[in-house]
Amino acid sequence: MTEPFDFGTALRNLRRERGYTQKKLAEVLKLSETTISKYESNTAVPSFETVCEIAAWFHVSLDILAGGVPPETLLLTGLDRDQVEIMRALADAFAEKNGLREKTALSKRYELLGRITSSLI
Repeated sequence: MTEPFDFGTALRNLRRERGYTQKKLAEVLKLSETTISKYESNTAVPSFETVCEIAAWFHVSLDILAGGVPPETLLLTGLDRDQVEIMRALADAFAEKNGLREKTALSKRYELLGRITSSLI
């Protein structure tokens, strides 16, 4: 049997990792410090909208607040459109290398390497 997920602990850990006090988080979210304390002690449950606001403020997916991200998930928050396309192409290239996708032309691989290099310079 799996353990029930502890939202309060996830919120507290995330808040502490990012260096926020309950007071500061409450100010940012326009809530009371008592409300944040209740969320963290699991004596109150935030609305879905509030959970979305918390996730947006910390720049994390809802998965983080709902129990974590599976290891095969890569968060692309904060990347621009070109960077996201490069990351998807890179994931496809690795899947191809591992035999999970059809082989593409070698020139496509060199093109991807060029895009990666130019985006990092």
